[in-house]
Parts: sequence; C-alpha cells; structure tokens
Amino acid sequence: MRDERDLVRTLRAAAVQVEHRDLADGVAHRRRARRTKQRVRVLLAAAAVVAVVAGTAAVVSRSDDHRRAEPATVLHGWDSIKSAAELWPQAVVKVPAYDSEGWRTQVATSMGATEVLLLAKSKKARRLEVYDSARGTIRILGSVPEAQDLRYVAVGTQYIAWYTGPVLGGPIAFWIMPRAGGAARRVGEAAHDIESFGITEDVLVWSVREGGGVYRMPVTGGTPQLLPGTAGLRLTYWPWAAGMSSRGVQNRVVNLETGESIEVSVPDGVGVMQCHPEWCAGGRGERVIVQRVDGSERHTLPQELGHMGSSRMGLLGDRYAIFRALDEPMKRGVPLAIVYDFETGVIAKLGERPYAAGDGMVGYGYSTSPSTTRFWWTGDKVEDAKEYIVLNVAAMPR
Repeated sequence: MRDERDLVRTLRAAAVQVEHRDLADGVAHRRRARRTKQRVRVLLAAAAVVAVVAGTAAVVSRSDDHRRAEPATVLHGWDSIKSAAELWPQAVVKVPAYDSEGWRTQVATSMGATEVLLLAKSKKARRLEVYDSARGTIRILGSVPEAQDLRYVAVGTQYIAWYTGPVLGGPIAFWIMPRAGGAARRVGEAAHDIESFGITEDVLVWSVREGGGVYRMPVTGGTPQLLPGTAGLRLTYWPWAAGMSSRGVQNRVVNLETGESIEVSVPDGVGVMQCHPEWCAGGRGERVIVQRVDGSERHTLPQELGHMGSSRMGLLGDRYAIFRALDEPMKRGVPLAIVYDFETGVIAKLGERPYAAGDGMVGYGYSTSPSTTRFWWTGDKVEDAKEYIVLNVAAMPR
C-alpha cells in the first residue's frame, strides 16, 4: 500500500479567522517513480540529506494499469455534484467544539483514519487532545507551554511537534510531545522566520521565508543545520521540497532523501502553480489548470472553480486539491469549497453557504504543508458552532 517513499508529511496551510491550521501525510508510488526517474536530474547529493467531477468523470484504462482522470469541463449546476459525505462517508465526521470539561476545541489535523488532533483552550491554558471518531470520545494528550504563541503543529510517527514565537520574525522555540501523550519538552531555538515545518521520526525539519533553505534539528536538541544544496528550496512535506520561480509558482519538485529534482512544466501565463510529487494545480487568469508535473494530462477545469491563491494551501493530502466555488455572492446553495481528486478527476462539495449573505468558510487548522483535514461548520460564526464537520483524508479509500 505504501513504499519506501512514503514518509511522514508535515504541514503547510494558512490561518483562518479562528487560527486553525493543519497537518498532512504523503505517498508516492513505485510505478510513478519508475516513470518520473526518466525525467529526473540530480541536483542534491544524497549524502547531504537527513537520515471533475463526481459522477461525471470518465476513467480510461492504460497499459500500466493506471486509471487516469478525464475530468469534465462543464458543470451542470451545483446540485449535480455529490457532497464529500456522500462520496466518502467514512471520511466525514462531526467533531465536538467543546470537550467534556467545557474547553473550546480547535481542529489541528488528522492523526490517522479515526483520530483528529485538537487544540483545546480555556481562558488561560491550552492542551492537545484527540477525538476518536470510532468511539466518539475525546482524550487529553497533555498541556502546551507558551500556548499563546503556538504557531504550527506537525505530527510524526513518534512525536507531535510545534513551535512558538512571533507571527513573523524570530526567535522561535521548538517543542515536542510523545504522540501517545505526556509532558511537552522544549527541543531548541532558531532565529529564522519559518515558512514550512515538519517532523520525521526523530528530526525536526523546516524552511525559511526569505531565500528558502531547508534546516534540521534532532529532537534531542542542538544547533540548526542547513541541509547542503537546499538554498532557495521550500519544504512542502518531508522528504519533498519545492523550487519556486516566483512567489506562488513552483517550477521544481525535489526529493531531499534521494536528491532527485524534477522540473515542473509550467504553462505560459500561469500565475500560481502548486505541486504534489506527481500532480500540479495552477491558475491561469480566472481558470484552474491541473496536470502531471511533466505537463502531461493537462486539463482546464470548469469555470465555476477558482484557485485558492498564491500559497500551497490549495493542496490537500497527497492527491487532492481544494478550489473555490465561484458564483453570485448572494446566491444560496453554493459550496464553501470543492475537493478535486487528481487520480480520478472526481470532485466533491464541502459544506454550503449558510445563507444568502455568502458567509461561511472552510478551516485549515494548524499546518504548513498539504493538510489531511479540512473542516467547516453550520451557521455564520465559528464561535457559535457546537461541532465541526471534518473531512479526514486519512480515512478516504485509496
């Protein structure tokens, strides 16, 4: 199901009005590796690295047994698209907005197919909790020191990691907690203005906002170390990094473990391009373009779908993207967002505008790389929500 390139993904996304952000896990398949290695040129030395349409998409068989997407180019109204809950009922769960002690919860990320990581808040304290969707219960993991300055969270195989500090500029402090829960421990500090952050089994990794560059620090602490050959690169999720030709336009996909660097075929006129290891989504004018990294299987999506802007927050998990639903601002019944599956061409609706004013939004949680969760709520204000509706990519069928 997963291979040697399946490593813990860390996070990238943006804050929303309730300070939610998220986390992600990533996968790259051997079959894709055999095909892409023919296009690869090695830029990094391996020794330098740390040890659309739901119901309307046509699927065509290929000689390599891969089923590729043939997304439709026209939508026949929002009612023609199924909701995420209809397509993936096991992946859409309702998470309480308050725990049993009355602490307000915030969705942080997925920790697996049945677990959602939460940041719980009282008047003066913060702690990490986990909602178990199979049991319908919340358990406490541990307290978060310096919680008022908590910025982003990453989940690894052994630890949950986060950092605290100012929104922009340094210094910042790294913290970890056992994944199963326990006391938090301060790992070390960095002076960098961090843009993307994650954790492998026992190493913190991050890239910086100005000039790029990927750094590492063991969970045992120490001095931050710049990985050789990573100047100008921005971490997406370990071991993947992005080379950028301009802010928001990705022109390389780099594997920091193997040293492979794959050029992205960027179409003319594209102002935004965001890539998974195999798939990309871009914006050209008001239209969304999806394609493989090498430019093959390129499609322009229906005009009702809009890209999410210049950040990587439009990517979701290892094979999905999130797009805006474009329609009249006062119109009812318009989805809050659209999920697109690169592999099948299927799209699904997330939520619905609560009323004609056009309010409502999809939250991203605590994350700096392609998240494995998205959430929304009913009503116009998140502060009034009694529960969140969460899409958990980790629970979606492969």
